[in-house]
Amino acid sequence: MFVALHPICQSLICIPTARADCADEVAAIRAVALAYMQAWYSGDVERMKASLHPKLAKRSLMGVFGKPGLRYTSASDMIRYTQDVYGVSLRQQGQAIDVIVLDHYRSVASAKVISPHYHEYLHLAKIDGRWVIVNALYEKRLPTDKGGSR
Repeated sequence: MFVALHPICQSLICIPTARADCADEVAAIRAVALAYMQAWYSGDVERMKASLHPKLAKRSLMGVFGKPGLRYTSASDMIRYTQDVYGVSLRQQGQAIDVIVLDHYRSVASAKVISPHYHEYLHLAKIDGRWVIVNALYEKRLPTDKGGSR
């Protein structure tokens, strides 16, 4: 699996006096975001559980039954969908997943994850020493979408 990392993560987020600690935090945030998407595409329920806060609020711009509006998905929904291998059927050989850590401050962070099927914005929190996804907003990508960060 190929993971592209955006250079903004290395230059804008870290302050010079804390670069090593910052790089570790950015790597940990990136790892959770990537684990979340990899769990979806592989049907790995335990990895999905480890990535999500139990009170996850995930929303998409597609309403229920394709009608306009916001569709809500909970952590338990995501775990059930992962167990039911919804994402596995979408997996493509050699697919790229782009993970871009947009910002972080102490125990909160924002990241963007782009896969062949989804464009997601994640909010993460560091709780009890580990990063977890607490909010997600996504839109399904169109087959005509090209590249990663669009």
